[in-house]
Amino acid sequence: MKVSRSVAVAVFLGALLAAPMAAADEQAELEKARAAYLAKNYDEAAKRFAALVDPKTGIKDATLLSQARMYWGAVLIARGDKPAALEVFERLMLDDALFEPDPLSFSSEIINTFIDVRAKLRERLKAAAAEAARAEAAKKARDRDAKQRYDAWLAKVVENAQEEHVTVRHSRVVACVPFGAGQLQNGQRVLGYTLLGVEAALLAGTLVTVPMYGYARDRANEEASSRDIEGKAQAYQDRAETIRYVNLGLAGAFVAVAAAGVLQANLAFVDESKETHRRPLPPLSRVRPYVGAPPAGAVGAVPTGAMVGVTGLLF
Repeated sequence: MKVSRSVAVAVFLGALLAAPMAAADEQAELEKARAAYLAKNYDEAAKRFAALVDPKTGIKDATLLSQARMYWGAVLIARGDKPAALEVFERLMLDDALFEPDPLSFSSEIINTFIDVRAKLRERLKAAAAEAARAEAAKKARDRDAKQRYDAWLAKVVENAQEEHVTVRHSRVVACVPFGAGQLQNGQRVLGYTLLGVEAALLAGTLVTVPMYGYARDRANEEASSRDIEGKAQAYQDRAETIRYVNLGLAGAFVAVAAAGVLQANLAFVDESKETHRRPLPPLSRVRPYVGAPPAGAVGAVPTGAMVGVTGLLF
């Protein structure tokens, strides 16, 4: 256990010392390449800076890497390869946007080239940001439209789910029943309820006048069997006759209206009708809309298409 701890401590200390040593080596290599550039030994400087900016074997320190790229671009300009230098400066700006070259270490041509690249890059980045903003706005608009279409579709689904369409078969027997039954079966509610009220009133009047007629006849007989000094027997007899005529008139009217209603119901008879009933939806917490891919079939098969429906517990 003691040996393991010693090894671990040694490895840790070695790692701590390796970082500054590596940084010191990178700084030294950068100074060597810089010295070659200042001596205008551009071939040697190009070789050293090319190695320093190489992503695999080059400088890892970000600050030193930015300086090496600046000098590498300067070397490329000095050797007449300005397009390559522009690419180096562009890469430098993309990785280190706050980098500022030392104006005393480079010629005005190199400084001006770097400034031009930075200006063009900023314009390009600004245009890219504006394009990204337009794309984002267009995406939000598409998402908003898609959500509105989805909400409208969902509202239609909910509306349809709340409606139950039932086909009702009609009967000729019901069409022959008075009191507006045939009209109500045919969907003629106003006419049906009107006939119901009129026929009910006529029937009620017919039934009420029957005991009234019987009472008047009985009183007429009672008065006739006694000394009818005041002539009440004839008065009750006349009242009974009047009531009988009224009763017959009401009964005849009831029969006529009922017959007319039955005839009209049969003439307007339809075999079936469509009815829409409202029904409640299941609780939202237990059932929800589902839009997605269909379930996979056989092993290894890739599902295609889309499936729309509801998921959750229905009971």
